Order: sequence, then C-alpha cells, then structure tokens
Amino acid sequence: MARFTKHPVGEAFAVSFGGFVFGYDLGGLSSATQSLRSQFQLSPAIFGLTVSFSLWGTICGSLLAGHWADRMGRRNLVMRCALLYSLAAIVPELSIRAEWTLVLAMRFLCGMAIGGFTVGCPLYLSELAPTALRGRFVSMFQVQVGAGVVVAFAAGSAFAHFGAPQSVWRFCFGAGAIPAAVLFLVLRFMYKRDLGPADHIKSDPVNSNSNPLESNGCPGRERLFSKKNVRPILLATSIAIFNQLSGVNIVLLYMLDILSSAGIGLGIGRRYTVLISCLSLATTLLGMAFVDKSGRKPLLYIGSAGMAVCLLSLGIAIPRHFNSIVYLFILIAYNAFFAFSQGTVVWVYLSELFPPGIRGAGQGYGSSVHWIANAILVSVFPIMQHASSAGIFYLFALMMVLQVVVIWLWYPETRAANLGSLA
Repeated sequence: MARFTKHPVGEAFAVSFGGFVFGYDLGGLSSATQSLRSQFQLSPAIFGLTVSFSLWGTICGSLLAGHWADRMGRRNLVMRCALLYSLAAIVPELSIRAEWTLVLAMRFLCGMAIGGFTVGCPLYLSELAPTALRGRFVSMFQVQVGAGVVVAFAAGSAFAHFGAPQSVWRFCFGAGAIPAAVLFLVLRFMYKRDLGPADHIKSDPVNSNSNPLESNGCPGRERLFSKKNVRPILLATSIAIFNQLSGVNIVLLYMLDILSSAGIGLGIGRRYTVLISCLSLATTLLGMAFVDKSGRKPLLYIGSAGMAVCLLSLGIAIPRHFNSIVYLFILIAYNAFFAFSQGTVVWVYLSELFPPGIRGAGQGYGSSVHWIANAILVSVFPIMQHASSAGIFYLFALMMVLQVVVIWLWYPETRAANLGSLA
C-alpha cells in the first residue's frame, strides 16, 4: 500500500476522485429532477431555480477556492470540500420532513464543494504530472466525472424501481455522501503531500529524485487581473463559456425532461441515461489517450463540429416525435463528441494557462465563468423549453460552429508548453 500511495499515478487517481463526486452530483441531480418537481409541485421557473441552485453555490465555491488553493494548498482544499459535500448531502436524507428551503440550502453547500473540486483537483494533477503526460493526468478528473455520472444514473434507476417515487430525490442526493467521505478519508490518512504554486518543478516528477515539498505559501503575490495576464484570461473565459454553450449540462441535467418532451416514457428514459453515460465514459477514455498525442486543438475541432451536427439533428427531431431509437443515437453521438473533445480538454486547458503564483486564482476564475454560464442556462432552460422545445438546440449548434472559427483564429496549442507560459 505504501508503494502505491507514493506513486504519482496512484496519487493522481486518488485526487481525481473529486471528479467522481462531481460526476455523481450531476447524475444524481438529473435522476432526481422528476421526483423533485412532483414532490414540491414546482412551476417551470421555480423548477429551473431549484435545479440550478447548486450551480450558484459552485460559482461561490470556485471564487473562494481560487483564493484558498494558493494559500492552503491543493490537497487541503480538496479534503475540506469532500467533508463539506458529505455533510451537506446527508442532511436532507436524515430530515424527517424535507422543506424546499432546506433542500436549496444543502444543494448550495454541495455546489460550493464542487466548485472547490473543479479548482483544486485539476491544479494538483497538472502540477504533479510530467509535461509529456500532463493531459492524461488532468484528464483523469474528467474520466472520474464520467464514472460518477454512470454510477449516479444506475443508482437513480435502481432507486426509482425499488423505492417510492416521492423518495427518489432523497436517495439520489444522500448517496453522494459516500464517495465524498471516501475521498476525505483517502486524502486524510493515505496522502500527506500537498502541492502549491511553489512546488511546480520543470523536471519530470516521475523520474526525478526531488520530491515536491509541503507548501501552503506562494512565492509572490501577483495580481490576476493585470495587463500581462490578459491573454490567458480571455482564453479561459472563451473556453469556459463555449463549454457551456455546447449545451452539455442542459442535456445532462434535463435528459429525462428532453426525452419526455420527445414522447419517451420515464422508465425507458432512465435506461437510456445509463447507456448514454456508459458510452460517454468510454469515449472520455479515448479522448484521454489522444489529448497528449494529438494535442488540445484537434480534439476541440472534432468535438465542436460533431456536436453542431448532433444539436441541429436534435432540434429537428424533438418536435416530430420520431421513434425513440433516433433520439438515443443522437444523444449517444452528441455525448461521445463532447466527451472526446471538450469534456477531456476543458480542465486540462484551464490548468495550463496561468503562471505560478496566480494559478489557483486563474483556475478559480475560469471555473467561475464556466459555472456562471452553466447556472444561467440551467435556470432559463425550463422556461425556454416551455416556449419552444427545439429552439435552444439550434442556438447551441450555431455556438459550436462559432467555436470552430474562434479555435482556428485564436487558440494556441498548449500540449508541449510549460505551465503558464502564455502570460
């Protein structure tokens, strides 16, 4: 066990487990949407607020985590977020009479913890990895996200089959405390090493005799919003916003509602979510294998173009109520293109843009932009879907075409670059 815990790959796997908690939260929330709406009799506007409330917590968590990641270290940040998530997830499960306001409050705290994961985990992984393997190391986070989504959809399907309909949301949320508690215990008792901005070494940490030191400090106090950081800030803003304008979290969180609007029953819809998420995870693993070989930009080109076609097809198909297998194929293809490209690249790219000293703040900024765009879209989707079941998918398709142009004109390739060399 000691040899495993000292090996960078084992350490990377453990820290990336924050992605599993993140993925479980997304899949658990998606599985709980129908039960939540039925339990609390939510209007479209209030339903959108309820689903998005944890995302507003994620925004706050990302902003705070960007500050604390450079001060307390990456491991300590992730460990504390795991404890917070575990406690917040279990409270609605234990309450005798669940109030809507209590659910919102605990979902907000869960979101804050997720914000910490999306800052601390990619930073730790990028600083732990040798340059030639950095994409694969950071991609472990997204692979864990995919695995968490699969487990959550499978658990949600089981809860719906064996439990009372009004209790599904309780089980979906409460079960998330288990992986969060596991993450906390692993980091607390197995891994003592922490990384911070002073610990990044240019030599290969796998083959080097040097050992990254415990460090909670920062060698200098640089300002994120300064003239020399304009380029990485604009790149982080761009990739974060386009990641959400792909519609990925709309499709994920409202998948059951989208399938329902296409005339597909809830039971079949739940089985589809499990199948789609399994294939998406497999494609994420494929993207992980190519991100260091082919680079970041080629994966983004392929994914954006493929998602544009799938989103256009979804917009055409939904109002026409085709056979359910048509929607299954479209959603499988869409999720595969996302997982192979943006799902693999976004956290890698964000972790590579900013220089030491402000890398935590930069990651926090990029993550916050990502979640602000996410929260706004998730909040308004039920209203837009009520007005037009297909219009928003045409908009997302247009945004993916625009992203191809932006990538071609402005995105640098960061595969072989030193961390933060763009500033």
